[in-house]
Amino acid sequence: MKVTTSLPTSRPFARLRSRAARLAWLVFPSFVAALPVLLAIFGGEEVKQSHGDTIGIAVWFVLLLVAESHPVPLPRGGTTTIASVLDVGAILLFGPWIAGALDLVTAIPAQLIMLRERPGAAILNGGIYASTTILAGCAYLAAGGALGAPRMTDFVPILLAGALYYAVNTGWVCLFVGANTQESPRTIWRQQFRDGVFLHGLAVAFGLLFAQVRIAAGIPGVLLLVVPLFLARYALRLYADLREDLVSFVRALSTALDAVDPYTHKHSVRVASYSVCVARHLGLPEPEVEMIHYAALVHDIGKIAQRPDVIRKPTPLDDEERKLMMRHPEAGAKIVEQIRALKAAAEMVRTHHWRPDGKGYPPGLTALDVPLGARVIHVCDAFDAMTSDRPYRSGLPVARALSELHRHAGTQFDAEIVAALVELHEAGSLEVVRNGSEEITPAPWMAPTGHRRGEGPASATQPAAP
Repeated sequence: MKVTTSLPTSRPFARLRSRAARLAWLVFPSFVAALPVLLAIFGGEEVKQSHGDTIGIAVWFVLLLVAESHPVPLPRGGTTTIASVLDVGAILLFGPWIAGALDLVTAIPAQLIMLRERPGAAILNGGIYASTTILAGCAYLAAGGALGAPRMTDFVPILLAGALYYAVNTGWVCLFVGANTQESPRTIWRQQFRDGVFLHGLAVAFGLLFAQVRIAAGIPGVLLLVVPLFLARYALRLYADLREDLVSFVRALSTALDAVDPYTHKHSVRVASYSVCVARHLGLPEPEVEMIHYAALVHDIGKIAQRPDVIRKPTPLDDEERKLMMRHPEAGAKIVEQIRALKAAAEMVRTHHWRPDGKGYPPGLTALDVPLGARVIHVCDAFDAMTSDRPYRSGLPVARALSELHRHAGTQFDAEIVAALVELHEAGSLEVVRNGSEEITPAPWMAPTGHRRGEGPASATQPAAP
């Protein structure tokens, strides 16, 4: 898949924190753009090969123009298209220079006219597309690959070209997204693109098939292959839409919770932010981190099924009211599990008040019944409860809250999760947000997508409000 993003605005560019980051913005694009020029001037004859095929080039031009005009938004910003399949075929059939020129003359008008991109963004994206394709194609030829139908001896050069294409293309997008989000490009690549390596491998294989069919069956065969290619694009679009629908559902649940208890909603947003930080610090796979984020956002949704006067009570709950509120994890899980894609999140919601000493709820849970995500949410839930102001008490300092968590690690809280939270704080990677302060930035997959590419410690001995 080919991915892209839009140019950063001056504001995020101005927020780049170091001279090294600013320098990277100037050096990296210039370096990638200059490499094809250097190859054209100083490269050997093996990397300058081209094969003229007027009809084939014309067909590829139309197909690339259509592909570039129908991108699919990515969750973290940027877009992806099926153009990489055609790029691989073009490299094998026509050579890297013609393939790069096709990228340039299709990407720029597609982005300017059909996607309404700014001229600077369209030209820059078109240039990086062309440079990526030329570099991958030259690597293919330099490694001993030949133009025409793929041969068995071309396997290693094709792997090299495909890896370089994916690395340059995704690295470019990570650099842009990182400048806008202040995240490490390496972290973004791991979260966004690491799992896409297999799909890119399929795209390379399909590109090989295009080249083989062009030579063996001519243009009619290529046009037949276009059908499954665009069906794959349609399936990718459906997946993106379903993912956005899932995000919208979670947002709707948060809105419903906000209508019942505005404090609970803000609390859930903060707990979700802390939970994502801890989950990533633990090295959990990104799909699991995403599910933990969803679960944390709605971990208290079961409270909408409880008595409003108890939910909004400005003083600590009595024993009867506390027993009533202890039903909210089960009630919340029954709501969330209605969505099949959130089954795992529902289990986290059901068990997020489990305790290692067996005194949590629902009763009867064992350690094997409790997902790691539920343990993460439990610790982050308690941490936010302790550091947030309540009508009947002020929030604790962060150091005091972490000390309380550490004191009860292994009994009330999972010791591994507490240790991870402490490590994040000591490393300066935990941004603590008090209730009433600025809104927390949503997790990447929750962000909108576009065509850019007087009481004691509340939760130490017992939760202030379950």
